[in-house]
Amino acid sequence: MLFLLLGAILLAPVPVSDTTISFGVIKRDLTGDGIPETLSLVGTGPTLRSLRVTFTIQSADHTLFSDTWPLIRPPDGRQTTSDAQLRTRIKTYGASFFNGSKFRSPTAFLADLQQSARRHIALIPSVIARDLAPADTSRARVIWEQMRSSPIVIFEFSSGGDAVTALGWSSSDNRFYHLFECC
Repeated sequence: MLFLLLGAILLAPVPVSDTTISFGVIKRDLTGDGIPETLSLVGTGPTLRSLRVTFTIQSADHTLFSDTWPLIRPPDGRQTTSDAQLRTRIKTYGASFFNGSKFRSPTAFLADLQQSARRHIALIPSVIARDLAPADTSRARVIWEQMRSSPIVIFEFSSGGDAVTALGWSSSDNRFYHLFECC
């Protein structure tokens, strides 16, 4: 009897997220090869208040980059999101995430950093190095110089609050690297 119960539990279907929201799908050439990648932003979870957002960059059938975070950060005791604020955020999230100003050439990206976060420019190789295994700042400098002289498009996004991430494609490594992570 115990084996039947255990078997039934193990074979029971895994609960599926009740809520799925597509915040947006766009095509944009981030790699500089003339072929647009597909960028998608999808939220899934049992309720709107517990959505986890997944950002994915795909080329053909290959996932080039993926990241996931909660749509709403857990309350810290000071701020909560009302239902009306949540509905507004859901309606505007995709458009603001994929806003045209988030896509820049390496030159424009550096010009913006020069105005807003000058000290972070020198840190770009060390941010790239964190994505290397093992971390290698010398190699990261080479990757960054290759990116700066290539036709790639750098994409900057926020996973919520003040958190900002910028990604750049390395054609020599065939992958995206983090260039900037702040706040």
